[in-house]
Amino acid sequence: MSAADNDRDKLETSFTTRRATELELSPVRGQFDVGHLKEINRRLFQDLPKAGFDDVKPGEFRPPAPEGKDWVKNRGLATVAGSFYVAYSSMNTNDHERLNKVLEGAVPDKLRGLKTEEFTATIGRLYAELDYVHPFSDGNSRTLRTFTKQLATEAGYDLDWSRFNKNDAGRDYLYIARDRSVNELAMPHIKDDDTMRKVVSTLDRIEGNPDLPTLLRDAVRPTRAVEFDRSTKADEAEVLKKHPELKEAFRTVRSAADYFEAKISGDAKGQQEALQQVRKQVVDRLNKGETSGFGAAPDQPQKSEAAPVKTVSQPQKSEAAPVKTVEAKRPGRDTERN
Repeated sequence: MSAADNDRDKLETSFTTRRATELELSPVRGQFDVGHLKEINRRLFQDLPKAGFDDVKPGEFRPPAPEGKDWVKNRGLATVAGSFYVAYSSMNTNDHERLNKVLEGAVPDKLRGLKTEEFTATIGRLYAELDYVHPFSDGNSRTLRTFTKQLATEAGYDLDWSRFNKNDAGRDYLYIARDRSVNELAMPHIKDDDTMRKVVSTLDRIEGNPDLPTLLRDAVRPTRAVEFDRSTKADEAEVLKKHPELKEAFRTVRSAADYFEAKISGDAKGQQEALQQVRKQVVDRLNKGETSGFGAAPDQPQKSEAAPVKTVSQPQKSEAAPVKTVEAKRPGRDTERN
């Protein structure tokens, strides 16, 4: 990456990070349709033209690729050597129609009834479809993260994109999952033989890595599960006001506390450890989208009896798929039309 590109990236990140924070506090009020998507992009990138970036057109869709050509990005990764390629839609009339069709599934009320596993698969596929269409010339990733996070929130889920942004390995892990999903969607629509060779080679190199819906399994939790997990005894009434469906979860923990106080009286540490095991079991079920059937407190649960709760820890480089060589390199920005 050139010094000029590096300076631009830093300035762009500064502007858009501030605007993304504003969108967290004051989201776009819309119907999760094309207009909603455009407004997010406009608000995120509104400062760039005034900063001298005349090529950025906030809130405007990109023009179609030239006839017979593909819209391709050369992706450089920070932790993996070599070039990777991802092909996007031509943004022709059919792709505009595809975008509208995909957005018909972005309905919070319909998504709210899904259990966690199904919701995660659905939001992952929706993101991949939107990313394949790639409607904007600049800022698709930031726009789609903001869009899907807001959609998830309104559907009762927490989608934590930030877990992939803690280091280069995490960012590359997300790039690979996204690009795998997008290239699989792009394959039937690629026009140029050179593009096809690049995409097939990229898919071969990243074979064995998770696709985006799979990667998101540890990044998605029901909002009520997050709030229960963070709550203390003093917070119970407030959390129940927002999530009355958590009544059984709180009752289970209270009953367990009473049980262990009687069963192992005089052992405060033992009571605390036993109660933590029960709480973890409750949180595990809540993470799956369940709100009942937590069961009675066991006699003295051992650590091995507690169901493990998935932690939202940063993926390590060893979790990323077996791409061939590792070498520090900044992600590329260039988009080419083959």
